[in-house]
Amino acid sequence: MPTSRNKAFVLGRIGLVRSLGRVGIPVTLARESPGVFERWSRYCKEFLLLPHLVYEEDRALKVILDYGLRQEEKPVVFLSAESDVLMFSRNRDELSEYFHITLPPHELLLNLVDKGKFARLARAKNLPVPRTVVPQSQEEFSRAAQEIGYPCVIKPISQRLWHQADVHVRAGNAKAILVRGSDELKSVLQRLAPPGGRELIQEYIPGDDSFHYSLHIYIDKSGTVRGSLVGQKLRTFPIHFGQGCYTKFAQAPEVERICVDSLQSINYTGVATVNVKRHAETGKDYILEVNPRYSLWGILDFTCGVNLPFLQYCDAIGLDSADQRPHGCPRRWLWFARDFKAMIDYGRAGELTLGQWLISLFAEKGAIEFHTLAKDDPLPLLGSAWYSFLSFLRRGISYIKRRL
Repeated sequence: MPTSRNKAFVLGRIGLVRSLGRVGIPVTLARESPGVFERWSRYCKEFLLLPHLVYEEDRALKVILDYGLRQEEKPVVFLSAESDVLMFSRNRDELSEYFHITLPPHELLLNLVDKGKFARLARAKNLPVPRTVVPQSQEEFSRAAQEIGYPCVIKPISQRLWHQADVHVRAGNAKAILVRGSDELKSVLQRLAPPGGRELIQEYIPGDDSFHYSLHIYIDKSGTVRGSLVGQKLRTFPIHFGQGCYTKFAQAPEVERICVDSLQSINYTGVATVNVKRHAETGKDYILEVNPRYSLWGILDFTCGVNLPFLQYCDAIGLDSADQRPHGCPRRWLWFARDFKAMIDYGRAGELTLGQWLISLFAEKGAIEFHTLAKDDPLPLLGSAWYSFLSFLRRGISYIKRRL
């Protein structure tokens, strides 16, 4: 257990809070909304309400700096969202006076967050990625699709572009859209903003959602891998192009090797989540993206014996810590509410029945770490239920008002 008085300053989800709190590190949770169930955790010692980090960056920066100024020792920053990473990176010179920030260089971050720039970086470094083009017009989209071949995938160059309300209505929650032909391509482009470098078109790697893997890794300041783990997605939500909602530890040394080699070739340091898809026909592994942040289901690492946030904490403040490797025992992670919704959508697509879903929960080996519920930390489940009830109530009242 660390004896340092440095706090963990967490802009993230419950997995980060528990990974740090379970080893005795005091956690300050900072979020843009007061209605987050993570603040109900026994491991959340403080809560800091932030202005919006994108639309009110100056105000948010002031609140964060004021918090850092009040601390006896520098807190260590932990991030799990793209916008948070970019905000802390842009302001790292000012923030580093009061916080420990372990991010790779800003220019490298920009090349990873922007999928178009990442495609160019991958070509320059000969990384194993799908063929990718960033068209500037509908005509270029059509030509690129013909060259790459159908089916192909449409993605935003940065995920936050599809998080904007006007685009979200048209694009939905998925991180990408599968296009099977020229008519479907025209339909998709009509739903999105006019082409102009905001979206890319990419080769589709065949295989269902269980062919998706993620490497979770921490590389210290000297470039040494201190801990890593490969997880396999069993289901995602939204289905096919969403976040993992049911995952498991995977023995996949080939995935780990290509990811570590790729990260070291670009001189990456810090925490990373590398998303990989295995070609269902050839077995070749392709890197889809490198995210300079923690995964939503990173708590799976902790249950397998690899505590990446702890390794980052020790590296940031100069504490000695042993390298960590997974113990090899089967382990799973489940976000039950999301997985139930995914089951319904898989069922509509003719890919999964209720019986098959239930069997998958009981037949798969390994203890389950739930997203919300934990024996040592039960209150977040109640908090989640309470906030869900309030959200349902607000929607009901809004509906009644519209009817009246």
